[in-house]
Amino acid sequence: MGRSQADVAATALVAVLACGAAAIGAPPAAMIVLGIMLLAAPGYLLGQLLVGSRIAGLERVVVMTGLALAVPVLGGLLLYAARVPLHRPGWLGLLAGVTLAADTALFARRRTTVDGRTDRPATQVQAVPSGLAAPGESREPRSAWRASRWHVAVFAAAVLVAAGAVGLAVVGAARQPQPGFTQLWLSPQQDARTLSLGVTNDQGRTTSYRLVLRRDGQVIDTWNLTLGDGRTWQRSVLVIGKPTLTADLYRLPDLTHPYRYVSVGPSSGAGGS
Repeated sequence: MGRSQADVAATALVAVLACGAAAIGAPPAAMIVLGIMLLAAPGYLLGQLLVGSRIAGLERVVVMTGLALAVPVLGGLLLYAARVPLHRPGWLGLLAGVTLAADTALFARRRTTVDGRTDRPATQVQAVPSGLAAPGESREPRSAWRASRWHVAVFAAAVLVAAGAVGLAVVGAARQPQPGFTQLWLSPQQDARTLSLGVTNDQGRTTSYRLVLRRDGQVIDTWNLTLGDGRTWQRSVLVIGKPTLTADLYRLPDLTHPYRYVSVGPSSGAGGS
């Protein structure tokens, strides 16, 4: 492999190491370092493919930075449109895939360029006297206006990419699916002899339950509940003496394993799940 392909090998190695580290559950510090390198790799490679060595210095850095930010923004929109969860595997597949694809394209182009230069016969270059323009070459000095427009376009693109990234992050965070849950409680009220027993459904859909209340292990009451999303069912339970009360909530049709439970009493203290 020629020396000019060292960056291709390095970025491909970063993509492979990042995938391997995620697969084996590497420490967070290693994942952070590899993640930053993998985020920057597509911007560098796309910059090599699109502008090459035609620009340098700060202008080159700005272009590559903009491309590095554009990949997760545009790729995130495509993942969202394809209903791919925006979690670690999705982002890892996106960045590693773009990196390896850009590596392949850059490697092939450099090989083609090197082969073309090797096979091209040497040609004589005609010397042009100082102060005279070559045939077909304009003698007018180049205008700096093109560079100014290019700078404006690059910075405008960077602003748009940054705005898109913020917008995507806000929308993605707001629309990420959240796991549903159900709340069950058995808690004292102002009257020490009365407990509040209740269930709140936050499953995101209508859900059916069976609630079983036990006193010292003996069933004293049972309720079949069907609650819409966000709805709450509540009852007051009178306590006589110092029993141990246990409430088991089953999410139908499973009547074998309690989905939630709570227990209060002198022997058990207070606990729940």
